[in-house]
Amino acid sequence: MELEWLDSRIVDGLSELVLVFDERGQILFGNQAALEKLEYERDELTECNMTQIFRQVFSRAGESSDVFDRSRVEGRGDIAMYRKNSSCFPADVHILPAARAGAYVLLAEDVTVLRDMNLRMRELREEGQENLRRRNEFTANVTHELRTPVNGIKGHVTTLLNEVQDEGLRRTLDIILYCCDNMSAIINNILDFSKLETGKFTIEEKEFDFYKMMDRVIATHTAEIHKKELRLSVDIDERIPRLLIGDELRLVQILNNLLSNAVKFTMAGSVSVVAGKTMQAGDEVELFFMVKDSGIGISPQEQDKLFQSFSQVDASITRRFGGTGLGLAITKQLVELMHGDVHLESEKGKGSTFSFSVKLRTDQQADENQNEVYVDWSEYTNKENTEDAGILQFGEQENRAELKKRMDKLVLSIEMGAWDKAEMLASTVKALVEKGDDDIKKQVLRMEMAIRKCNHDKSMAMYENLKAALSERIGEL
Repeated sequence: MELEWLDSRIVDGLSELVLVFDERGQILFGNQAALEKLEYERDELTECNMTQIFRQVFSRAGESSDVFDRSRVEGRGDIAMYRKNSSCFPADVHILPAARAGAYVLLAEDVTVLRDMNLRMRELREEGQENLRRRNEFTANVTHELRTPVNGIKGHVTTLLNEVQDEGLRRTLDIILYCCDNMSAIINNILDFSKLETGKFTIEEKEFDFYKMMDRVIATHTAEIHKKELRLSVDIDERIPRLLIGDELRLVQILNNLLSNAVKFTMAGSVSVVAGKTMQAGDEVELFFMVKDSGIGISPQEQDKLFQSFSQVDASITRRFGGTGLGLAITKQLVELMHGDVHLESEKGKGSTFSFSVKLRTDQQADENQNEVYVDWSEYTNKENTEDAGILQFGEQENRAELKKRMDKLVLSIEMGAWDKAEMLASTVKALVEKGDDDIKKQVLRMEMAIRKCNHDKSMAMYENLKAALSERIGEL
């Protein structure tokens, strides 16, 4: 039958199956996709009724067919369509009134691939959940088993330190203790990450003294800051209530993660900590924290992956500074659990500024202007630290001044045999000449190796060679 209103050339170009049928279900037209999928010739298809195409819906016991009723097909998202050879495939079916009175258009799409894909995705999801459960169970068991030997080693080394007088042996024992502390931190990070990933991590609500907490956090990092001869500044808003209700342990963990990174990646210059109250409404208090350093910095291209799990900006960071790459991923999730967010502003070679906000509670009465923003933090985050800006720019005035100061202290440390101090100063010098030429960097590395071996004569010789080379490149130190 000719259907003047239907442009068969256009309809034949469609990938969907198109069938035109009348009220009785008699098929009037099928496009090329329908012919190929149902495996009929065009004249064969127009002799068929829709009950033959949808046999599963219209067949009854003892009957080969039934009267076609489009309402039994309409609106079915997954229905079997039968081929000429009696095989079938699932289809997504829609029926629309046609331009001609008494006629209807059926649009159908084979969803075999989609259904198989959904089934496979469900299987993979179930497999993934099972693998995650097993992995987390394994992680919990392994971390528990690892803690026992690490704590055992640490206890015995601590006992030996109280008995040993030899400085060389004490230095070796200190290194073992340092390694034990690092291992314990890694174990804790892996366990925390596992709990966060499975949603088993909960934030506790307990009252704590905010100012005592900040004192302990700063004290934890003071020794390392002094050892590296960095400048430390702390600015705490006095409007913050002394007694707050929240998870003190996790807030300390966040601050320790950010501060340890700031100190770790800053070889010269300063580290600053800012804490303030941005607003208070009723018993809810929003606090803002900022940790700023003049360290190695991070380029915009590298910042995107910084908060991802097991990720650092590049492999050389892990080799040079250590770490699992979990610290900031855990920090981000902890901050979000405390109804806040984390931000980063950084520039390669010019330091980094991490800031975050958290919401806590307090029993103390709010100020009269409860919703007032108390501190304009933009003056902290946008202010250029001109004193530290040139420290890592090899040969500039700030860089030369810092190099002279560190080189003078380095030679004294070598002469006195203070090898721990000398090694730290050598690392700082290496950072200060990072943008220098290859020969300078090689000489610093040789000096650092000699210092690590506690070789006085070789260390002094390497020091003199480096100082001469630096004086030749950037002027007298």
